[in-house]
Amino acid sequence: MTLPAWSDPFLLHLIALFPALLLAALLLWWRRRRQVAEALGDPALVRRLAGTDLRAFPVRRAALLLPAGALLGVAAAGPSWGDADGGGERGRGDVVLVLDASNSMLVEDVAPSRLARERVLARALVDRLAGSRVGLIAFGGSGHALSPLTSDGSAIHLYLDALSPEIVNQGGSSLDSALRQALALLGGPDEGPTGGSIVLVSDGEALEPRELVAASIGHARRLGVPVHTVGIGTAAGGQVPDVDPETGRLRGFKREPDGSVAVSRLDEATLRTIARQTGGTHRLMPDARGVAELARVAAQGGRAARGRSSSAPDNRYEWFLGLALALVALDAVAERGRRRSGG
Repeated sequence: MTLPAWSDPFLLHLIALFPALLLAALLLWWRRRRQVAEALGDPALVRRLAGTDLRAFPVRRAALLLPAGALLGVAAAGPSWGDADGGGERGRGDVVLVLDASNSMLVEDVAPSRLARERVLARALVDRLAGSRVGLIAFGGSGHALSPLTSDGSAIHLYLDALSPEIVNQGGSSLDSALRQALALLGGPDEGPTGGSIVLVSDGEALEPRELVAASIGHARRLGVPVHTVGIGTAAGGQVPDVDPETGRLRGFKREPDGSVAVSRLDEATLRTIARQTGGTHRLMPDARGVAELARVAAQGGRAARGRSSSAPDNRYEWFLGLALALVALDAVAERGRRRSGG
C-alpha cells in the first residue's frame, strides 16, 4: 500500500496539536462546570434540574471533538494521493520560484518599478502553476526560503504581497545562495535528481565571484534541475533608490564607494548562461502568453521527471475536512438535544 504524500509536511504537527488544544479546552470547561455544580448544592437535585451529571467528564463530547481536531490537522497538512490531472498527459512537477528582492529591484527603468513588475509576473505564474507544488525563495545578499513546497497558491500570494528588500536581511545580490536554497527545497543537494525545476526572476546582477555562480549552475546541471530565467529591467538601467526601511520614504540614491550614484543595469547575459547551461529557458519580461508557456515548461520538471508518472498526486484534504465538520455538527446536535431533554 502506497503511503500518502503531504502537500505541507511542515504542518503535520497540527495532527497532535489540535486535539491537545481541544482536550485542554474541554478540561477547563469541565472544571468550571464542576465548580458551578458544587456551588449549587445537593448533587441529586442539580442532576435532576440539569438533566445530566455536571460533575462527570464529558466523555461523549471528547469522543467526537478530539478526532475532529486530528482530522483538521490532517486536512491542513494536505494528504495527497491518486492523480491530480485525471491521467492527463501534462506533468505537474514541483517548481521553486526564486525572486530577486535586492535594492536594485527598486529601480524604475521599467514602470512602475522592477519589483512591482516582478510581483505581477510571479502572481500570474503561481496561478498558472495550479496543480504543482510551488516553493518560494527571496534573495538579496543571501537566499531565504519563504515557503516550502506547497499546493496552496493563496499562501504564496501572501508572501508575494510582502516581497521587498526589507524581507532579506543582507544587501547585495547572491545568485549562488539563492540557487542552492532552491535546490535544497527541491530535495537537497545530496539526494540526487529531484524532477523539479526552478524559475529565477531577477535583473541578473550578481555581486559575488563568478566562480560561485558557476558552481551552483553546475550543481543544478548534475541534479538535472533546469533553471528557467526571467529578466526584469533594461540594459540602460537606472539609479538605485535609497529607501528608509522604517518609513518607506525615498532618501536619495545609493552611492558607489567613489561617491558616484549607483546605477543598476539588466545583466541578461548571466541569466541566459544560467538557463542554457542547466537546460532551462530564458525570457525578458514575458507577456501573458509568455507566462503561460513558462508555467507549462516549468511544470514539466527536469531530467529526473522523464519516465515518471506525468501527474502529481491530488490533495484530498476535503475528505478529512468534511469528516471533521460532520463530527463537530454531530456534537452540536447532540448537545442541543441534551439541553432540550434536560429542560
